Amino acid sequence: MAKRTITYRDLRNTPGRVFERLATGEALTLAAEGEDKAVLIPLEGGDAETALDAWQRGRALLALARLQEEARRAGTADLGMAEINEEIKAARRERRRRESAD
Repeated sequence: MAKRTITYRDLRNTPGRVFERLATGEALTLAAEGEDKAVLIPLEGGDAETALDAWQRGRALLALARLQEEARRAGTADLGMAEINEEIKAARRERRRRESAD
């Protein structure tokens, strides 16, 4: 399997090679100082707006998965609607209390 990581130096010194790899549809990880910093993905027809939208939706899905896992660990994943509504009311009461104290 080909190396999928490139360095900042690769991007700076040989951008043509990087773009050639992207043109084949290969996603690349950009590393700097020995740490992965970003992912470079090829764009279909130069449509950056759609690619960014997909990335944002992907981030939202990952955040949701983390929240669901946290709820399972905390034992709150099986709360009913009445219990959820009580939690919301309690959080709102607490927020109002803090705001009025300021």
